[in-house]
Amino acid sequence: MGFLIWLEEGALGIFIRESLWGYPIVLSSHAVGMAIVMGVVVALNLRVLGYAKDISILAYDKLFFIGWIGFIINLVSGLILFCNTPTTYFFQGSFQLKIGSIVVGGILMKVVMNSVRGDTSETLTKVASAACIACWFSAMITGRLMAYL
Repeated sequence: MGFLIWLEEGALGIFIRESLWGYPIVLSSHAVGMAIVMGVVVALNLRVLGYAKDISILAYDKLFFIGWIGFIINLVSGLILFCNTPTTYFFQGSFQLKIGSIVVGGILMKVVMNSVRGDTSETLTKVASAACIACWFSAMITGRLMAYL
């Protein structure tokens, strides 16, 4: 708990809470990063599920660099936003679900890509792909719920 209080009372926590433009700029950056990540995740997984069959799944590999840029934007902006009130967020159920969804969604994204590149069952790959989309939407929804719960 001491570390959470230190974050909240530190310069970054105070800046994000008290600055006129700090919170809106960081939150906007978080939204941009989320749009990039969600775009890559949804596009690839919908292709795995059978949409846009004329585009090779492996062609989506080139999008992962952009997806990683979005993820880094989200990671940095998310950590800054967390400093706003870490003593509240850390114990909030919606925050815990959000982080869990991101972790599982990331693992499933890796599973899907390994399955596409390898010789895994198409059914198993599609199940992992659908679950991956569900995890990332869950992360987005629970992240939004943090403001209200």
